[in-house]
Amino acid sequence: MKIKISTASPDTLNRDMLILGFFSDERPPRGYCGLVDWRLNGMISTEIARGRLSGVFMEKLLYAFPKRIRISRILLFGLGSLCELTYDRLYNAGYEMAMTVSGILADDLALPIPAANRGLKLSGMAEALITGLFDGFSCKPGELPSILLEIPAKADQVDEIRSGLDLFQRRVGSAGCEILPMEVTGDGQSAVRKG
Repeated sequence: MKIKISTASPDTLNRDMLILGFFSDERPPRGYCGLVDWRLNGMISTEIARGRLSGVFMEKLLYAFPKRIRISRILLFGLGSLCELTYDRLYNAGYEMAMTVSGILADDLALPIPAANRGLKLSGMAEALITGLFDGFSCKPGELPSILLEIPAKADQVDEIRSGLDLFQRRVGSAGCEILPMEVTGDGQSAVRKG
């Protein structure tokens, strides 16, 4: 599994699958999920308003070929109530996300940290979520090397997320996981350092 942090906006993110966590008590969605909702002309908010999505923990909806962004598929993943968000819940969500993604044969992923800087410590959130993903993908070790995970974040969140990834890597070791360095390009976007 290769992991990189980027400052990609929903408009510039170019992955096969975007996984978005959203909450049952947050209408309309906020954070990165809110940006994607806005970019998709309220598609997520509309599904919530019509009662097709509630945000209960472990609820999932796969949306294919969204217009206006370069993502092939969006996996919406319910995280329950924001006030009930814990590191354990993030771990369990990450594990279930991995099992779901594995079942639909996706390996080119983007996953912003849901509710970043809104309650829990961001480094702990990143560690818990990514550890859950890693453990979920480890159930099928043959898939692990092909997973590429991009974590889109605001520029002021990058250091804390990186700190969480360092904690994760100390816990699991380097076998099966590589954290790619981030490099800012001339246009302000991040890219993987070559060489």
